[in-house]
Amino acid sequence: MIWETIARGTSVVWLTQGVLSLFEWAFKHDIRPHRFYSTQELANLLGIERIEAIEMVRSGKVKGKKLDGNYRILGSAILEYMSQ
Repeated sequence: MIWETIARGTSVVWLTQGVLSLFEWAFKHDIRPHRFYSTQELANLLGIERIEAIEMVRSGKVKGKKLDGNYRILGSAILEYMSQ
């Protein structure tokens, strides 16, 4: 009986943490159309690995430019990709 109570309490804590993380993510990841983003930032926004983000830019799925050896992606290009 006590283990059930502990398990339920733990579930409530995890659920609360998940909801708070979702709100934090939603407010933290406001994509600005005129801002430039790195491939790491693109990966974080899409929830993928950085190498996948680089491949997306290389293949043209997300528009970006290579500047000084690093890709830069305009926020509007990320929003365009996400709306597809």
